Amino acid sequence: MAARSTKLSRDSIVSAALTFLDREGWDALTINALAIQLGTKGPSLYNHLDSLEDLRRSVRMHVVDDIIAMLNRAGGGRARDDAVLAMAGAYRSYAHHHPGRYSAFTRMPFGGDDPEFTAATRAAAAPVIAVLASYGLDGEEAFHAALEFWSAMHGFVLLEMTGAMDGIDTDAVFTDMVVRLAAGMELRSA
Repeated sequence: MAARSTKLSRDSIVSAALTFLDREGWDALTINALAIQLGTKGPSLYNHLDSLEDLRRSVRMHVVDDIIAMLNRAGGGRARDDAVLAMAGAYRSYAHHHPGRYSAFTRMPFGGDDPEFTAATRAAAAPVIAVLASYGLDGEEAFHAALEFWSAMHGFVLLEMTGAMDGIDTDAVFTDMVVRLAAGMELRSA
């Protein structure tokens, strides 16, 4: 058992859950497993959380904020192809450095009955949409192009992380894919 925590709070629990995710994975995240990491018993976490789903929701929302900040840093001060390449590289790097958090991000619904999740996923697309504006894309067309960007990034990262691309120069393939993606954005704006 981990050393007993002197003080628990919702923020400290979510922070511990983020670390736990990267080490153990999404499916291993339970109240009891996290409590063991925190050096306490599961019921004491319920003083700060309503349920496991409440914890997972908080984790996902935190990860969205991280990804938005990461994409803004990568794309900041850049435009067009340079920004797309930088954001794509940052996205890939985030997924590899934070595999559990990345898994939490990919489990967020893009629509459905939860307006907060819908708003969060749209907010996560905002940095990409801002870059797409430099290609002259806006509105629903820009949102669709942002989803295409995310789909390409996620598909590549998933194949890479599951070992489906072992033995392949993934850096070269990734760069080629992103260059082609950026070229497609250029064509859409023509």
